[in-house]
Amino acid sequence: MRKKIIIIVLTALAVGLFYGLSEYFRKPKNALDQKVEVLTLSESLGTLVDNGTLLPGAIVKVSGEIISYESESVELIGGVLISRSSAEKVSWPKSGSASFKAKFDGVEEDEFFGEVIYRLSGGFLLENVQSEHMNQTNSEE
Repeated sequence: MRKKIIIIVLTALAVGLFYGLSEYFRKPKNALDQKVEVLTLSESLGTLVDNGTLLPGAIVKVSGEIISYESESVELIGGVLISRSSAEKVSWPKSGSASFKAKFDGVEEDEFFGEVIYRLSGGFLLENVQSEHMNQTNSEE
């Protein structure tokens, strides 16, 4: 009887160890592999957050005009800041309109400028649409 209990306990420990190690070494899913939950324009992202339609952790496909570019992120009109995924291989555009797929992280208020920033991470470029008027500012179009 004692041998059976020891065998059962050791088997349970082995199964638990195997499961724990498989979860620990499992490759996390990136935004590109997941289903889009919300499809929106960058200007209307704030409305979705205010309505409670868009919650942190949701996978979003967002399209909009690029107003700021850095090596690892872009900012779209409407205060949408998208950080590049480390798995992304395509170079991102520095200007024009584009569509991205990323995970919504939440809202941050910039106290210095008084702006609201909508943060998305793990972004992938889906579509790059060049603006017709590349030499003009947004107000001149």
